[in-house]
Amino acid sequence: MNAKVLIVDDSELDRFFIKKLLEYLGVDSDEAGDGKECLKAVRQEEYSIILMDYLMPYMNGIQTFSQIRDGIDNRNESTPVIALVSPDDPNEGKNCLEAGFANYLDKPVEFKQLMAVLIMYLPDNIRNELKLPTANKNEETDVTTVPDNIDSHENENQNIIKAISEIPEIDYEKGISLCGSEEGYLTAIGIFFNSIDFKADEIEGYYKNEDYKNYTIKVHALKSSANLIGATKLWADAKGLEEAGNNNDIGKIKNETDALLSDYRSFKEKLSFLSDDSEDEKPPVSEDALNDAYAALSEFIEAMDFDLADMVIKSMKDYKLPDADAKRFSEFERLLAGLNWDDMKKILAEK
Repeated sequence: MNAKVLIVDDSELDRFFIKKLLEYLGVDSDEAGDGKECLKAVRQEEYSIILMDYLMPYMNGIQTFSQIRDGIDNRNESTPVIALVSPDDPNEGKNCLEAGFANYLDKPVEFKQLMAVLIMYLPDNIRNELKLPTANKNEETDVTTVPDNIDSHENENQNIIKAISEIPEIDYEKGISLCGSEEGYLTAIGIFFNSIDFKADEIEGYYKNEDYKNYTIKVHALKSSANLIGATKLWADAKGLEEAGNNNDIGKIKNETDALLSDYRSFKEKLSFLSDDSEDEKPPVSEDALNDAYAALSEFIEAMDFDLADMVIKSMKDYKLPDADAKRFSEFERLLAGLNWDDMKKILAEK
């Protein structure tokens, strides 16, 4: 059996941070964005554990789980499957256990809970290879013992944290706690910021088309993302509209969706300091530096390496780019936030 975990979740942000937590523990992972992708993955690979979101489009977690156990030929008929459920609905975890899931974790997944699941369900030979954090000076195991990979951007990161702390709608300390580190939190809020336009338009589209099933799924994803960055009111409002969708309360959806979308989109302005637009003060990029950036980005996109691709994209923000290249890198940043590797490859191929 491979020491690899499959993460199944339609939220890119949730997948990304579970993947990061697994990396801290020395565990490799694959990702699937929905039940269909999951069923394809389990045919091709044998996993040590599968972490599966309960609420997803096309097939929910229980339907996907049933397919793995009974409906398709695959390599994971006996692999432990852990449900990822909303802590706001105790029935989700109960329903998953009754369906045969080995266990469940509340979302957003906390480091200690994930570590406990790995210790409980991994085979002995793999469990012994986990990179477990050591106790701190107070002899308490804490998520802050996970290495932060602090680099030359530390001062800049502290300035960003300070700016976020001054936004009353964001409880940044809660966000850091959920993300496991300041570095992880900054990555989370960057992904949140860069996906606002696309995700808000997506919710609005389902709302206008009266597709309340997919509307509810996307509001559920917004609830999870808002919680992860500490946007407490946005989280509460999304939670209320998710409940309205589940209860077929169309009146509440119609009365409150416009306000939710307005609030969600307002974070584009509140977090505008995350977008570096002071072009006049930047030196022009050299042709060699630009070519090197494209070459490196091509390699990292092919390898689906988020951290290194993100580093290249951010490095170009230090320069004034030609308009066409500036648009490309802006689009790279947006697509990377959604882990949309195929569309990034297309942009490179068409360059």
